[in-house]
Amino acid sequence: MAYDVSREEVRNKVARLLSNYGYRVQLSVFFVRGLSQREAERLLNELKKLVNPKTDRVFMYPVKGIDFFKGYPVEPTAFVVL
Repeated sequence: MAYDVSREEVRNKVARLLSNYGYRVQLSVFFVRGLSQREAERLLNELKKLVNPKTDRVFMYPVKGIDFFKGYPVEPTAFVVL
């Protein structure tokens, strides 16, 4: 998951939330693995409560398998924009 959040306070809350689901791979990118559909929906709902859709963006890119760690991430097949 990647995010671009304008306010530092909200950005920190987003990072804390995502750290409960995965781990940081870059400053505003987290690798979240193995979420069920229900867990993914819960995470997206929690993020929607935090971010301002007029100024902030959160992207969820599905990544399949361990290929993510062999260099560059695989091409996402779909993504979600909040």
